[in-house]
Amino acid sequence: MKPLKLQSSVDFMASYGMGIIIILISIAIIYKIATTSTVLATPYCTPNPGFGCEYDSINTTGGILVVRLSQAIGSQITINGASCSTTQNDTGTGPKYGNIFTTNGASFYPSGKQPGGRVMYSDNFTILYMYCYDASGVAKYPQGTPFSGYVWINYTIQNYVPQTQRVLIVSTVYT
Repeated sequence: MKPLKLQSSVDFMASYGMGIIIILISIAIIYKIATTSTVLATPYCTPNPGFGCEYDSINTTGGILVVRLSQAIGSQITINGASCSTTQNDTGTGPKYGNIFTTNGASFYPSGKQPGGRVMYSDNFTILYMYCYDASGVAKYPQGTPFSGYVWINYTIQNYVPQTQRVLIVSTVYT
């Protein structure tokens, strides 16, 4: 009789031990994924009222930000320039690094991608390509690194104020 009691005790301990080990391994895997994976972080772009940001991405090699921007201001606008920086200037009215005057200068955009003169109609979109800058120059981070920055759009509204600047807040993950 004693060998049977010992066998049932061993079976009981083995089954509960295996269950506890499986639970601990599952918790470790979930913790590892949750703390190291940026794939789970959803990129977002929060524009000012009247604008929509439908898509944004930034690449690792060139620090090029791509933003699909729409507008619903009710009038056509002409884009005079766009800029991207990780930091605002001291007054919050423009970028601290890079294209600080939000001009259409060719050096601030990938070849052939200058937005100057591009017209956006209400309830329509345009895709903007620009270099993003940080304190060290064009922002280049390893793949999967979260990026937060600001985008300024220098534009003219038809039949309204000659020139205004708006701020778009962008947070995205390098791809």
